[in-house]
Amino acid sequence: MAGEMQQHGFAAVRIERQTGDGADHEVIRRIATALRLAGAVAMLVAPTARAQDADSARDADHWITRMAEALRIGDTMSAHAHVDVDKPGRDDDFNFDMQMLRDADGRSTRTVLEMREAGDTQSIVSELVETPGEALTSWYWDIQKRRWIRIRGLQGTDPFADTTFRYEDLWFTEPSPRRKGRAKWVEEGGRRLVEIESDPYHYYQRVVTRIDPESGLPLSVRFIDNTGVPIREQHYEKIMVADGRAFPSVVRLRDLSTRSVTTISFGDVRFGRRIPASFF
Repeated sequence: MAGEMQQHGFAAVRIERQTGDGADHEVIRRIATALRLAGAVAMLVAPTARAQDADSARDADHWITRMAEALRIGDTMSAHAHVDVDKPGRDDDFNFDMQMLRDADGRSTRTVLEMREAGDTQSIVSELVETPGEALTSWYWDIQKRRWIRIRGLQGTDPFADTTFRYEDLWFTEPSPRRKGRAKWVEEGGRRLVEIESDPYHYYQRVVTRIDPESGLPLSVRFIDNTGVPIREQHYEKIMVADGRAFPSVVRLRDLSTRSVTTISFGDVRFGRRIPASFF
């Protein structure tokens, strides 16, 4: 019996068989006291263990930094991408190819995008300028006027290229508001992941991100609006190796109200290459 008690987390007591009713009552009393003490200890230890486990998950600020490092946001980058926008029940689906070049310019990051819709003979060229603590600036080439047009004051939560993605969803600008939040460990499919939940910002009540703690890569993001309704889900898929490090080659975003899906598939991704200034 003592072995069974130890197996279930109870303190073991040494019991010796004695004769007489008084002796039997004393044995029962000792067992009951031991069980009560063991239960009290378990109640004290469990919350402490949970608190220590929560502490080990750090906080949202730590994991936003880890994701930025894993996605190599601070590195120069060149890539080809294909974008598919699927709108069920409608006839305005579209897709386009996109060439990307990203480089740092002092405190700012500049990203040049050349986008060409399927079946079109002309490209749209734009340049995004991101400076920490400031709104995005977008330059685009006006084909008719044949000059650059500047758009200032873009927010990270503004739509990107008529898709369901926002600029911050694709890390064209860091989703810095999500640094204010909590982190905890969660189980999913037999894996132990980190989940961070942001404080409310813009039109989100919260944004919930699940992260692979080993690689630091994001796995999924769930967006909840100010009424508490989930509105979008984003998934990072098909991990490839780019310049010796893991990188998600597919990013998929589903709008839960319209059921539209936007998928970006990356190819020929290169990091850390010197990009001539003439490209910008």
